[in-house]
Amino acid sequence: MSLQRPRLPLVIMIAGRFLLREEPPSKVSLQVLIVASIVAIAAVIATLTGASSMAVPLTAVVASLVAVGMVCVRILMPAVAVAVFGMALGCAALTTVLGVTSGFENELTLRMTRMNGHVLLTKYGLGFVEYPEIAETWRRDPRVTSVSPFAYAMAALVPIQAEGESGRSGGGRGPAIVAVKGLDPEAASSMGGLVELMESKSLLALRPGDTRHIPGIALGIRLAERLGVDIGDRVSLVLPADLDGGRDISSRPPRHATFEVLDRLDTGVTELDTGLAMVHLSAGQALFFAKARVTGVELELVDPDLAPAVATELEASLPPAFRAVSWQQQSASTLAGLRQIRGAVSLVIGLLEVVAASALVASLLLLIRRKQPAIAVLMSIGSSARLVFWIFEAIGGLAGVVGAIVGVGLGAGYAGLIAAFRYPLQGDVYPIDHLPVMLGLWDLMGPAIAAVAICALVSGPVALVAAKVPVLRGLGRG
Repeated sequence: MSLQRPRLPLVIMIAGRFLLREEPPSKVSLQVLIVASIVAIAAVIATLTGASSMAVPLTAVVASLVAVGMVCVRILMPAVAVAVFGMALGCAALTTVLGVTSGFENELTLRMTRMNGHVLLTKYGLGFVEYPEIAETWRRDPRVTSVSPFAYAMAALVPIQAEGESGRSGGGRGPAIVAVKGLDPEAASSMGGLVELMESKSLLALRPGDTRHIPGIALGIRLAERLGVDIGDRVSLVLPADLDGGRDISSRPPRHATFEVLDRLDTGVTELDTGLAMVHLSAGQALFFAKARVTGVELELVDPDLAPAVATELEASLPPAFRAVSWQQQSASTLAGLRQIRGAVSLVIGLLEVVAASALVASLLLLIRRKQPAIAVLMSIGSSARLVFWIFEAIGGLAGVVGAIVGVGLGAGYAGLIAAFRYPLQGDVYPIDHLPVMLGLWDLMGPAIAAVAICALVSGPVALVAAKVPVLRGLGRG
């Protein structure tokens, strides 16, 4: 068989043989592997069953890394094992970081669109009274799943202490400045996800006032806790008199109305949970404007990606006083900031793969020195320098592939642990109350492709060195 032309199966076979450990592994490494595996499995089970201490998932991470390191040492050449383990560690870290940043972006987008829809239509001035006709027209559009008018205002929320209940937690609390949003429960119930934000899983709390009942209100869960109010308590909403746009406001007292707390909102977004209240649209209109007008109309779409096109079409179909914005435009600054952070953190964490690649260079140089007799034998039986070059290039590529597979597997596992643990975040610092995780295809493929490409790139110069090993020197070392 001629060895002058490099053949892929032959190259991979020889490269794989050069990668494998020659001496039998020690019993100590096997013992460490068994202990680390048991500890990792136990810690993972404890995390999945609801462990509250951060030490438990950290133990799973450390033990799994030790186990992977022992597997590498037992199977691969010691010098190459270090490089493969380093590449796996870099891939795992990068995969986990990408999963967390993608989770932040997805969670923020999802929660904001739940509250505001995919397209928001507003009108300049204070006379948006055409909303029933606009809503009816766009409900017939097949791209639209829900059209919900809303009224919005800032107000002071004051707990009302019941007579004879001086010891209640609500007494003496407040007031709190909150954003109040009035919705039509019938129209808003078709907005996917909005109902899920309510503790009762319904919009019955948005009750209009009548002769037998005062109107209902739903408070953000953190807002209710801060004010010390429970379901069934009463609160007062107080609005400045100038919100209706009228004149001579100095002689008019602020408007106010009493509401009964019927439900709580748990959006997971700290800003909303601490400063949002929801009421029936009619109650909001009466309190905010004293007339049947709205602040805007929210549209939810079948496909969120259609929002820019629908917003443009909606705005073009109405007079210039109307303005339609997509959820991408509303969240542009937030998403841009997250993506900048994602890029910067990914770049820093990605340097771990570059460090591991430098370790691979050193490992391959040691491997060349150790395999000089084998290289000389290959060349003496007719192998070309070209074949030797591709063998060592394949060694680097295989090391990258193994490191990428192991690293992506570890990263996906660590991301799953973070998701299961639901690491809590400080509400006054982060907009979300827990660390979210979402792994997309490119979050998995990106680190793996980068690892293989870097390893293949840095292996080239070393493979050139191997191709120039003198035959006589190699045979002499043998």
